[in-house]
Amino acid sequence: MDSNEFWMRYTVGERDFHGVDLSDVNLSGANLAGVCWKRARLDRADLREIQALGSDWNGISVSQANLTGACLSGAKLTGADLSGAILDHADLSGANLWRANLKQASLVNANLGRSNLHAAHLQAANLSEAYLNGANCTDANLTEAILTGSSLCRAVLVNAKLGFATLQGANLEQADLSNANLTDANLNRANLIGATLDRATLQRVNLNGVNLTGANLSHANLMDAQLVLACLRGARLDWAELTEANLTEADLSWASVDNTNLSGANLYNATLKMVNLDVAIRAGS
Repeated sequence: MDSNEFWMRYTVGERDFHGVDLSDVNLSGANLAGVCWKRARLDRADLREIQALGSDWNGISVSQANLTGACLSGAKLTGADLSGAILDHADLSGANLWRANLKQASLVNANLGRSNLHAAHLQAANLSEAYLNGANCTDANLTEAILTGSSLCRAVLVNAKLGFATLQGANLEQADLSNANLTDANLNRANLIGATLDRATLQRVNLNGVNLTGANLSHANLMDAQLVLACLRGARLDWAELTEANLTEADLSWASVDNTNLSGANLYNATLKMVNLDVAIRAGS
């Protein structure tokens, strides 16, 4: 099907285009609200600035398509293939992207607030400055994803894979990262106030200058992590593994360190006000 046939059928009131192949088509700026694209193919299509509020795109393939500025708020995108697609400044708020493929997609400044990204594939995706407040990213794969300056307040990232991800300056206040894998990730100067990182893997993570005030890091693995100038005031570090971690000039005031393993950790010039190190595990103790 080409664009002429599509518009002819659309003009006479047809809205069900599931399974059609419109790869490479130019529909930029079109109002496609209510159109069913279920299992359709629009690979490499020009879909800039389209309006598709609440549309059914389940199983669609829009690989390498240009969706810059598109409105897909509330759209159904379960199992959709958006790999390599450009979604900069797109509105995907409240969209259902369960198990969607967004590998290497560009979502710079995209709005994904309250979206469902459960088990989505976002490896090496660029989500710089993206808005993901309240998003469900449970079991999502964000390995090597770029989330610099993104906002993930109250986002759910339970069991998420964030190895080698870049979260520099990201806002993760009150986010739930329980059991998440952040090995070798960069969270330099990120905001993790009140975040839950229970049983998270944070080996060799860059947490320099991060704010973890009131965060829950119980049973977390922070071996060889960099926490220079980090704020851990009132944080829960019970049973956490901080072997060889660098806590130079970190603020651990009022932190809970019951059975925390601090063997070989660097606490040079760290603030330890009201911290009971007698209940922690230290080399030679």
